[in-house]
Parts: sequence; structure tokens; C-alpha cells
Amino acid sequence: MNRDSLYRVLVPDAPLHLHTDVDAARAPEFATRGAVVKEFSPGLDSPSLVSSFDGSIERVLFCFPSWAASDPELVGGYTSVISALRVGTQFIVVHNASVRNVVERWFRDAGHPAENIELVPLPDFVALTDWAEDAYVSLKDGADGSGYLMEPWSFGRYGDALIADAVEEHTDIRASSAPLIFQGGNCLVGDDFWFLGKDYFADTLTSLGDERSPVTTPSGTQPATFATELFSTYVDATRRLIQIGTRKPIPLQDYVGTREADDYYLDITSGGSGTFQPIFHIDMLLTLVGPETDEGPFRVLVGSPTLADELLGTTSPFGLAEVYDGIARDLERAGFAVVRNPLVHRPTLGQRLTMRQLRDLSKEPDGAALVPAVAQLLSAGATDVTVVTVRDWHHITWNNCLVENSGKVGRHVYLPTFGHGDNADLATIDAAMKGLWEELGFTVHLLGDFNGFARRLGVVHCIKKYVTRGG
Repeated sequence: MNRDSLYRVLVPDAPLHLHTDVDAARAPEFATRGAVVKEFSPGLDSPSLVSSFDGSIERVLFCFPSWAASDPELVGGYTSVISALRVGTQFIVVHNASVRNVVERWFRDAGHPAENIELVPLPDFVALTDWAEDAYVSLKDGADGSGYLMEPWSFGRYGDALIADAVEEHTDIRASSAPLIFQGGNCLVGDDFWFLGKDYFADTLTSLGDERSPVTTPSGTQPATFATELFSTYVDATRRLIQIGTRKPIPLQDYVGTREADDYYLDITSGGSGTFQPIFHIDMLLTLVGPETDEGPFRVLVGSPTLADELLGTTSPFGLAEVYDGIARDLERAGFAVVRNPLVHRPTLGQRLTMRQLRDLSKEPDGAALVPAVAQLLSAGATDVTVVTVRDWHHITWNNCLVENSGKVGRHVYLPTFGHGDNADLATIDAAMKGLWEELGFTVHLLGDFNGFARRLGVVHCIKKYVTRGG
């Protein structure tokens, strides 16, 4: 039983199509994430990443799978962002062929003319996800201004590795690939810099040391230096690369046995966490805002589980608040103006198992990850007949939003909301985040309920790809 299989046994009602599906389990050995290997072509003349904050959103890519187009937990989020984006925005819309009419209706109902929508159909047998941000980065070639979706050396999440080629077939956007490991959600693009989550830089180093690597590190060159040069050659030629993450692997136990008064819990703590990052993609914890003035420092929002607990009166024992604080300090030392904002780490209560069942699971092949948690529960007083509730933790983050810092159309932010239904208490943070962005000088567009996305370990920034920015 591998880690993913064990998770599905413990949380049988967990949503499908998690953002981390098919990624390797977090581990210090940095196993390469993904399995789909593609040929790569030489780097562009002068690649430049499309900004995460600067300019109007002129052209954007979405992906709508057939399984998602009728899911009420998701459709409200999709349609809210489509409706919020201004008429005149151009859309590239990847979709399974059977939901074409449904998807067309979403854009028509939002007032977007058909000529602004480029439909990219894929057969229903292609298993897509809606995480359109990740399977590539979007960039321009400074030599001729052509647009590219640059794919990593490997990407193994369902059929998403087919998206870039399909887009190339139906639009003027080209597809290319690089001998590097990255995912779009682990990249944020500033003015003269870009952030890359440290996990995938570490994975790139591992891939360079593999005998099947597509490139060979030159003699006398340090692998980290060569990796940085490759990112410059294939991803961005002019911006400086800044890695985001801790200096050492985060010591996080995957499964923890917890007793609270007379209640016993099996906490699944590492869902969505990284090896060097508190969340596996940095767009879940950082937001690029832009400089307040031409001369001022660049502002970055950094999530804080501590602030969320203070607002909600909650406790997040596995929130890794100290890791977020360390990232904030590192950014301040690097000259950034850091603004902290609340970020929630919240459990979902799942099935109830007896200690005997957990002990049996821990003895299964690949069930060793449960052994420390079983020992903790026994030490806390559990017996074979004690009932243990599974708690599966996930992040709810307002950092994962869409930002326009534009001289042409003004400053706008498209902000997910979570204060709905069973999570009505989060309306307090919805309001606080609206106020924070307004203080920063932005017009706030509140989107629909994104709890269904957060439960799958992503939010609104994860379901789109900026293709072109205006002024």
C-alpha cells in the first residue's frame, strides 16, 4: 500500500482530482515529481515570463474537464471568475469535448462575445484536471514577441501534459519544453525578479544527477549554478531567480496521533505541504502586489496561520506558522516590503476507526507511516477498542487570487471567498482581506465560494494561466 493508497483508505470520501495527485510524496530525497517525459527543444532567444501582477489581464487560459462542469461545488467558482473578468478579455478555453455547450454558455451568460473565446477541445477520454496553472509556464520570446507555454521535463498529473500541445494546435501560442523540473503554481513573476519554490529547484538538481538526464552538467560547474543557468536559458533570461523555502527540510510527520480531552484523532498533517515549503506551491502562500511607488520597495503578501487563529479564535497545531514567519523575514532581508495576511489551516473530520483497525493498517506493506501515530495514540491512553477520528488538514488561502496592477485599467484584485455554509465563520477573514486590499489601493472583486477547490488543495490562481498582460 503506497502513501496515496493509504490516504484513500483513511479518507475514503476525500475529493478526487487533488492538486497534489501523482506528485511524489514529500521526502528529503527529492524524488522527481511526475512521470510523463517529453522531448525538449533549445531555449528561446530571450525568454521572459508573463507577470503575476503587472498590467491588465488581456488573455487568460482555463481548463474545464467534463467531470467538473456539473459539480455544484465547483461551477459557482468557475462562473464567478468568468463573470468578474472584464468584457474584452480574451480567453483560451481547454475543455473535454462533451461539455463544450455548457462552457460556451458560461461565457455567453457573462457577456463575453464568442470572438474573444478560443475553444480547445480534447476528447473525453483525456483525463484533464482544472488546475490550468501548473503543467507549463507562460512566457514571451523577446526576439519576436511570440507566446509560449514552456513545459517541464516531466509532468505526471493525468492528461494535463497534453494541454500545451493542444493549445499550440488551435491558437497562435507555441509549445516548447525545458530540461528542468517546475510547475507553474510554484512560480511567481515580479518586475526584475521571479520566485521559484525551492522544492522544484531541488528536484531539478536531482534530475541533473540522473543518468537519464537530458543534459550533462559541464565539468567544473556546480550543479546549482548550472541549474540556475538553465532556468535563465529556458524560462527567463533577464529576471533574477529567487528561491522560496527553508534551508533544511521541514520536519513534519505525515500522520500524528492526538488526544484532546477524551477524544482521539489521527491527524493527516502533511496534505499540501512541501519539503522546503509550508505549502507545495508558493502561489498558495505568497501574493505579488507591486511597488507602492516608482521608488518604493516591492510589496509581497505572506500568509500567516497565526493571524487567522487570532481572528477566528482557533488553534492550528500543524500550521507551520514559524515557517511562514521565516519566509517573511527572508523576504524582508532581501529588500521586499512584506505585508502579512491571515491563512487558515483547517481539518475535515472523516471516518472513525478503532485502534485495532489502525494497528492492522500500520502492519500492511507500506503502512509504516502510521506506526509513529499508533504509538502516540497508545501512549496517550488508547486501547484496541478506542475509537479514533481521522482529521484531514488542508489550507484555505486568500493569497491565491488574481492581481491586476495596471496603469491602463487601474488596480484590481479578484478574491476568492470562503465564508459559506459550514465555513460561515470564514466570512470574518473574507471581510478582513477585502479591507486589506482596499487599503493597498485596489478595487476588490469578490468571487464565489471556493471551499470545494480548497478542499482539493487549490484556489482561483490555480485554475487559470495568464497568457498576455496589457499596460
